[in-house]
Amino acid sequence: MKAYEIPVSRPAFKMLKRDCGYTHFLRVDKLVMSKKSTRRRTEHYEKYLNEAGENQVMITLVCPYASHGNLYTIARMIEHTFNQKFLLFVEAAVAHELDASEAIRKFMDKYDLAIEEFEWETAWKKWQRYRKREKELDLIPLW
Repeated sequence: MKAYEIPVSRPAFKMLKRDCGYTHFLRVDKLVMSKKSTRRRTEHYEKYLNEAGENQVMITLVCPYASHGNLYTIARMIEHTFNQKFLLFVEAAVAHELDASEAIRKFMDKYDLAIEEFEWETAWKKWQRYRKREKELDLIPLW
């Protein structure tokens, strides 16, 4: 087994700690498959994996072997999982007659997120885009 470091956002890191019991590392036995790497993609993967942003932390991933593409895919999957949890939480709260802004605040409290880590305006826009996309899916095309 080898250890690799991947960057994830601070909110996703707090999700891993709370929901997955992350302490020192994540163990992955079966890797996800990534797209076939080209030189340009590999450079993008390396840049993403090696240069953590100011709102990101490095977590340790333990697995038999992982390419840059696999590590990038896992990092993006963690971010996607956090975003899905956020949107589903707000959607469920709104379905139960709670205001969306209050639902976002409750989600931030649930994961102990500070304003610097998960900006309220960004979360609100993400919720509005999601709601708009859901409404568009309900439309029946007339052709």
